[in-house]
Amino acid sequence: MKHAEPRHVRIAIIGENPCHLCTAACCKQNGHAYAALLQGEEIRKFAAFSTDAPIDTGDGRIVIEKVLPYVDGRCQFLGEDDRCTIYEDRPQACRAFGCVGEFNRDGIAAHGTFLRRNAPVLQMLESL
Repeated sequence: MKHAEPRHVRIAIIGENPCHLCTAACCKQNGHAYAALLQGEEIRKFAAFSTDAPIDTGDGRIVIEKVLPYVDGRCQFLGEDDRCTIYEDRPQACRAFGCVGEFNRDGIAAHGTFLRRNAPVLQMLESL
């Protein structure tokens, strides 16, 4: 009787986000309408770079919020080297995002939207 090869399944990624291994996929337009939603004092700080955007609250309401728009499909603060030019001063939405949280978000191999739209990032995470 022939036995099947064991299958390895990664169920979680522990530790820091591996941003140093990526190519700034979270800073490039890949299915979402804006680069970052601004909050609190960021609205004033980034006023010259922001625009109004309709945001669906999920309960049938649309609200207008200040966002950093994409410019030519990229965050306007993303350098040519795919590194953030305002990293120390970046918005909270950027600080809070982590692709690791999208991994198996809804169950084994049921990844969040970001990873479903960014196959190279998913492959990088699976290779860790």
